[in-house]
Amino acid sequence: MATRSHELVGFLVDVLKQDKVAGRLLAKVTYHDSCSGLRELGIKDQPRRLLASVAGVELKELPGAEVCCGFGGTFCIKYPEISDRLVSEKAADIEATGAGLLLAGDLGCLLNMAGKLRRRGAKVAARHVAEVLAGMTDNPAIGEGQGD
Repeated sequence: MATRSHELVGFLVDVLKQDKVAGRLLAKVTYHDSCSGLRELGIKDQPRRLLASVAGVELKELPGAEVCCGFGGTFCIKYPEISDRLVSEKAADIEATGAGLLLAGDLGCLLNMAGKLRRRGAKVAARHVAEVLAGMTDNPAIGEGQGD
């Protein structure tokens, strides 16, 4: 079963050999690399290759993109102070990019970072990378303040 299971962007790029999508979004975005994606699945270049093909997207590299967001399954429960410090630093780095949209492929990471960004009052939306790749970004809330 494991040999037939794939992460989405890894499947698109590594298995289907796709490096272009028909998505379109006028926005500055940044991308968070999840720990499991990086270390277990080798996902680093694949989302960037696909995002580079999305018309209108300007990718702002996230400082410390490879640093954990602090979620890590039960890590955030076992070590809440460390987890909060990690996600607080991550949120500051996200805001520093000037991007209006945070993308990732890991829903746990996205929930953790989106929650911290919201509590900080940040003007950064968080979405799964598949939404942008599939052109599913018609929601007006996604495009607000992200195009310049």
